[in-house]
Amino acid sequence: MSKLINSFKIIYQNWMQLPEKIRFLMIGGYNTGVSYIIYALLVFFSFGAQLALLLSFFISSINSYFTQKFFVFATKGNYLKEYSKCISTWMGSYVLNAILLFILMKVGLNAYLAEFLALVILTVYSYVALKYFAFKEKK
Repeated sequence: MSKLINSFKIIYQNWMQLPEKIRFLMIGGYNTGVSYIIYALLVFFSFGAQLALLLSFFISSINSYFTQKFFVFATKGNYLKEYSKCISTWMGSYVLNAILLFILMKVGLNAYLAEFLALVILTVYSYVALKYFAFKEKK
């Protein structure tokens, strides 16, 4: 068991040597994939695009918070404060996402492609908001 734990420690240390932006893109890709799969399943089961977006937001936010905290920004403590900042950041992202989804569907894209494009656009916003607001550490 000790060897397994040491192996995980080594993998984590190597992971944390990657540049933060690369970690963000990889973890963000994972989180976006989880969120998108939830969204697509909800749309498939006739929840409607906007309701599916809202439900997938709430379901995936907890997973996203912990993966960003531990695998991207590696902050210590402050769980409730950071999570509340993440939620407010993601609410801004959600509003922008809902607007983009509406516009992209109005111009003729289907719900799946429209949401995919909206998520790509929101990646930069998410990185900046999380890095400089939600996970900003005091100096």
